[in-house]
Parts: sequence; C-alpha cells; structure tokens
Amino acid sequence: MACTSPTAPPPRAALEPLPTLATRVPDEADRLAHDAMAASLADEVLRVQQAVDALEEIDRARREFDDPATGLVPFALDLRNATTDDPLRYESRSHELLERDDLDAVLEHRLEAVLGDDERLLARHRIADARWTRFGRIFNALAEPVGRSITSGAMAPWRLARSLANLLVAEHQAETLSTPERQALAHWKEFVENHPGEPDAEKLMGRIDETQERWYHDRRDRTLRRARRAVDRGEDGAALLLAERALQYTPEDPEASELRDEARQRLEHAAAERARSLDAAADADVTSERILLLALLVDSPERVAEEARALLEADPEGPLGDEADFALAVSERQSGLEGESWERFERVAREDANANMARHAWSILGSPEQNPYRFYQAARAHERSRQLRWLAFGPLANGPRDRDLPDPVEWLIDLPGVPAAAMGLPNRLLRFPWAAPESKAPAVFARRYLAQYPSGLHAAEIQHWMVSYEESQGDFLAAASLAKDDPETDADEIAELQEKAARQAIEAVKPVARRDVRVGMLRQVARDYADTEAGAEAGHLLRIELEESTPQQIRVSREFLIEHPRVAGPEGLALLPELLDGELDNGELHPHGLTLLGGRAIELAFVNENGEERGEPVVRKQRVSEERLARVVSRLEEASHRDILVDPDRSQEPDADRDLFFERVRLGLTDDPDTRPTARSTYAFRGTRERYGLVRQRESILPVELVLQVSGGDMGIGAFPRITPRRGTPDAMLYR
Repeated sequence: MACTSPTAPPPRAALEPLPTLATRVPDEADRLAHDAMAASLADEVLRVQQAVDALEEIDRARREFDDPATGLVPFALDLRNATTDDPLRYESRSHELLERDDLDAVLEHRLEAVLGDDERLLARHRIADARWTRFGRIFNALAEPVGRSITSGAMAPWRLARSLANLLVAEHQAETLSTPERQALAHWKEFVENHPGEPDAEKLMGRIDETQERWYHDRRDRTLRRARRAVDRGEDGAALLLAERALQYTPEDPEASELRDEARQRLEHAAAERARSLDAAADADVTSERILLLALLVDSPERVAEEARALLEADPEGPLGDEADFALAVSERQSGLEGESWERFERVAREDANANMARHAWSILGSPEQNPYRFYQAARAHERSRQLRWLAFGPLANGPRDRDLPDPVEWLIDLPGVPAAAMGLPNRLLRFPWAAPESKAPAVFARRYLAQYPSGLHAAEIQHWMVSYEESQGDFLAAASLAKDDPETDADEIAELQEKAARQAIEAVKPVARRDVRVGMLRQVARDYADTEAGAEAGHLLRIELEESTPQQIRVSREFLIEHPRVAGPEGLALLPELLDGELDNGELHPHGLTLLGGRAIELAFVNENGEERGEPVVRKQRVSEERLARVVSRLEEASHRDILVDPDRSQEPDADRDLFFERVRLGLTDDPDTRPTARSTYAFRGTRERYGLVRQRESILPVELVLQVSGGDMGIGAFPRITPRRGTPDAMLYR
C-alpha cells in the first residue's frame, strides 16, 4: 500500500461517535436455546431434542427467505450429544457434527480436541509416528548420499558406505523404545486403568507387559555401560549409584550386583586410606616446626621469609628443608615476587617426589584458581592446536566420532569421510583467517589472572591480549574498559573503541521494557561516554524518555485491527473506516497503529504526507471516554482469547501489568493512572504477518520435501527427496 505520491493529512476527527447499543430483546431462537439448556440441566433428554428440532426448523425457514442462520443449531446439537450416557454414541454423533459446514471455529476446535483424547487412538497415532520416523531415517540415509553426488559421482560409493555405516550405528545406539513408542505405552496403561472392563483392555495387558520388559532391559544395559565407564575413569561413587539404579530395573541382576560390590569395596578402601593418612604419631616431636608455624599464623610475608631462610641456612638438607622452601615460595608470592615464587614451587615439586611438601606444591601448580597463567597458556595452546587440526583434517580433527564402539571400528566407519575432508582443504584455507575461537577458556583464565595479579609479571601481556579478544568477540564495552589500562593501545584506537562501546550500550537499552531501568542505563552511557557521538545521542534519547514518558505503552498494530474488525469497528474503538481501507489519499493509519498511553489517553499514528509507510508517522494524541476505552479493552481480550481457541500456536504472552491496566479500565479507574515504572506495560497486539513474517511457516502436509544442497566443504551440489519427520506432540518432552 506504500506509494511515493503525497497523501492526504490525517483527519481531525479519527473516531466516530459511539453508537448506542440497545438492549437486545430475545427472539424465538434465544428462548429455544434457553429451554434446551434448562432441559439439559434437568436431564430431560426429550425436551432437549424438541428444542433442537425447533431450532433446525427456524434455520430452514430463514434459508428459504435468504436470511442468515441463527448459528445456534451446532451448539444445540453438541448440547444434545452431551446428554447421552453412551461414550461410543457420543463419539459417533460428534463425528457427524464435525462434518457440518456451519460449525463455529471454536466449537470445531473443541470437538477435535475431545475426540482426539481416546487413549487407543492416541496410541495408534504414536506407533504410526515411530514407524514413519524409522522408515524415514532409512530412506534419507540412502537418498541423501546419492543425491549429493550429482556433480561428484565418484564420491557416491564413499558417501553411501558412510551413510549406511552411520545408519547401522544409529540403530545400535537407539533406545529400544523411541519417544512415540513410550507415549503409546503410557496411553495403553491409561486406557487399561480407566476402562478395565473393555474387551480391548485384556488384549493390551500382554502387549504392555512385553513392551515394559523391553524398556527395563534397555535401561539396565545403558545404565550398566555408564557404570563401567565410571569405573574405568576411577569415579567409584558414580559407578555405585549407576549400578544400584540398574538393579532397580532388573533386581538381583548378577552383573549389576558384581559391579555394585566392586565399586563399594573401592570406596571403602579409599575411605580407610584417607582416615589412615590423617593419623599422627602420638610421640611426634614438633618443636622444630613451631617457629615456622607461628610465623605462618602471623600471616606476615617478611616474617615467614625470615624464618624459612633461617631454617634453610641452618640445615638445607634437613627434615624441614622442603617445608621451609615451600613457606618461602608462599611468602614470595604474597610479596609480589611472582616469577621467583613459581620457580621455587616447581623446584619443591620436582626435586623429590617423596618429600612432604611435593604433593602440596603440585596441588598449587595444578590449581586453575591459584595458577591461572599456566592454565591460560595451556588453554591458548590447546585452542591453537584445535584450529590447526581442523585446518588439516576438517571434521576428523578430533578423531572418529564417539559411538560407544571399539576405536578400530569407529575409525573404519569414518574412513569414507577421509576423501571429503581432503577435498574440503581449500575451503578451510579460505575460512581459517576468520575462524573464531570456540573455547572461552583462555579468556576465563586471563580474567582470573588480572583479578588476582593486576600488577603481575604477565599483566601487561594478558591485558593487551584481552583487548583484542574482546574486540574479536564483539564485546566493545569490555574491550574499551581494558584498553584504557593497556599501555600498548594508542589513543586513536581507544577513542574508536569508546565510540563502539557507547553504540553497543545504546543497543542494549532498546529491548529493556522498564522505563526507569532504561533511563538509568541511558544516563550512565551519557555520563561515561560524554566525549563520543554515541554518548551525545544517549543524552538525546534520555531527554526523549523523560519528556515523552507515559503510564502505559500498549500498542495495537494496524494489521491486528484489520484482522479483528470488531476491535476497530463501532462496537469497539469506532475508528473511521477510511483509515483502514488502504487508500492513502483519504488518510491511512500507520502500520504502528494505535497505542494506549494510560488513563484515557490514546495515540494514533498516521502515514506521513509523503505516503511512506516505513517512514516516521504523524502522531496525534487524544483523550477518549471511559465507555469507548472499556469497549476497546473488552474487544482486545475477546479477540486474543478467540485466537488462542482457534489456533493454539497464537498464544498470548503473559503480561501482568497489561492485565492490571485492563482491569482498572473495566472498573472505571482510568482517571487515576498508576504512574509507577513497575506498572507500565509495553505489550503489543500484532497481526499474523508481523508475528510470522510474509508467509507464516506451518508444518507441511506433504510427507516428502525436495532438498537442494550446496556443500562448502567439497564444493558439491546435490538434490534429493527427504522424508519429513512428524511433529512431536507437546508432551513429548516428558517421555524423553
């Protein structure tokens, strides 16, 4: 609807006078509907049927004169069906009712939901989903490698072999019961529990027992495999818990019992050794350690260093030599002698593995909390190694994929992928200079080092690296903060980072819903980055926030008003019809629509004089009557609730402030608006296109889709059919 020709200015009066809504006088159809409801409550089935017949007769007479139907017959039929005591009869009648073409969308949706709650039907659907998924996995495994070999036919055998191998491994790793099959098992159990006397219940009992037994054995096997891996890693506590869990699935299982007993014995042995290591000889002479111990308790690095050096000078090879050396290393670290401290810790740890303090020295050297620089170096080396392995070997950089199989078998499965990895080398060479690091571990240890040693031996090196790292990650706020303290960063680069940081801070303000929080954030940006253009912009935005603040900011878009004409029509806002007719020459509402500002104030946005729908709108504010505002609020809630009933995907996001404002409108409390920032709602009623784009994406009704694929790794082009898996039910997550 956009155009470049000038458009008419918005009309001075955008709202029509509210029509007087007269009290509705019930007619014959209304009285019959009342009689049907009263008869159903009194359990008088014959009177209900008589009322239904009379309503159908009225509709037939109206059709003869081309008058609209009452719309009450489908609801009356549903009421009649609900009075029957026979579930099968109710089901058959409801199916007949669904075939009518005058069914209200809400009633149709409810009937479909009711008829879809049959446990046997639900179980059949889930079993069909499981079979379709398994068939689709096999079909796709064969179709994809063939279709991807259009431009590289020589690779077809390799791709097919690899796909088949992966399919076999996937079948090996798959659980005995898939998620849909577990859902079917739950539906069978529910049906047997609710209908024990039904003929199908006895047939299902055997199937339930067989399926449940398969499930328990599968869980037992998987839990035992995890327990064995835990034992191999030395995680005896986890192995004990997993073995006991396996015994819950299959009580008195010999393998699980043996694994449980082994893990328990190892835990008991470790506890006994730990207790023995804590014992001290009763006749131990601690006189020589007393002086050094008192110095350590005083927590004075100078005193500790003095006493430790005295012990070393007196007897450097004595029984307290390693303790004195360790204490001296601790005092050096506390005094800022970082390099000397770590060298001494290394010497204590390596000179004599059986020395008393060797284990403690190794503990400090291997602690990421106490020795972050060592782990920073190791993390950077590991990241560089990973990038080089990816450059050389591509997807095989970390070896074969873990499939819970022996290593030779896993390599054999991934062997067909070697040619593809080799062919992708040119593409990886092009991407390598811009490849972002995957691991954040170097940055974690770098921050930890700067926090512990802000003036440390390696602080300048790490500070400079962190500036470039944060900039590469797009975190200009952190980069600018670090650059100010980095002597290697010049003034121009600092100024550029400051500008980018201010822009990033402004962008972070936009999604914040609470006005008071936005004001505080903008004020801080304007103060911290006052010398930048973005800082000046933040000050301008802050002034706008303070000047144009309103108690509410609930928006109703033009698309929503077009989709729900009763909101904008005489029974709601009573907006002029020409504002929504798509003709710009008589004025048109802007896509932004209207906004409820709190109290009785609303804001209408119109297309500007240039007819630019995407340009800045012409905004007009006005006060409306309490009755008009109450009608708008009621129509908005009615439209939203109806959308949810007709289309469950269009859920209405919860907003307590919106609901509270609507309630105050209905109670006539609009003249006393709640001006607290915490009571402000920014909810938006949007149309379908605004929610889902130009064309709303829905699940395709076709079971097969055509895939066109371009592979950057081997520069190949492929086209192949793919069976689409069926969409899982909303409760599927409970069975995974």
